[in-house]
Amino acid sequence: MLQVTELAQKKLREAINENQEKETVIGIRALAQARSPFQVQYGLAFVSSKTVNKTDQVIQLNDLNIYIDHENARYFEEVTLDFEEGIRGSGFKFLNIPRVPKEYKGTLAEKVVQIIDQQINPGIAGHGGFVSLVDVRGTDVIIQMGGGCQGCGMANVTLKHGVEATLKQMLPEITAVYDVTDHAEGKNPYYQDK
Repeated sequence: MLQVTELAQKKLREAINENQEKETVIGIRALAQARSPFQVQYGLAFVSSKTVNKTDQVIQLNDLNIYIDHENARYFEEVTLDFEEGIRGSGFKFLNIPRVPKEYKGTLAEKVVQIIDQQINPGIAGHGGFVSLVDVRGTDVIIQMGGGCQGCGMANVTLKHGVEATLKQMLPEITAVYDVTDHAEGKNPYYQDK
């Protein structure tokens, strides 16, 4: 279940105390919104007595309670909540997020993640890009491009001649690779119109 560092606990208590004047806060909710088992966004929210669910799992850390929706508890296995202070700002950060959920160990999905991490992403990192696995349905692989690859004029070439070719060469059982990236929303494409 979710681990919380001492510094994160301290900062959560401070946040609760600062918010007590606005509403009665009884704890913090750790949130997980999963687009797929391989793409989970994490967050935090204050919990009041009105927002507690009967099925919530509660982690008690002395005078600090962390609430997790029962349905999302699996996304917090082996995950740690920390607080990082740095030049670019400070904030809470979820660490040790598993790249492959337990139920996908030893499957085609795990093999795809390994190839993306070890072969594909190092090759496109020089352009500020990366690829993430969204899902595997049968022998079809669904990916999403990000960073410099999102909105890049060469994204289709990267997909067909890089990502798809590498995956199919290393895993011949793959029948198709689909890109679900919204390239129109790319904020920092490598190739930009001047």
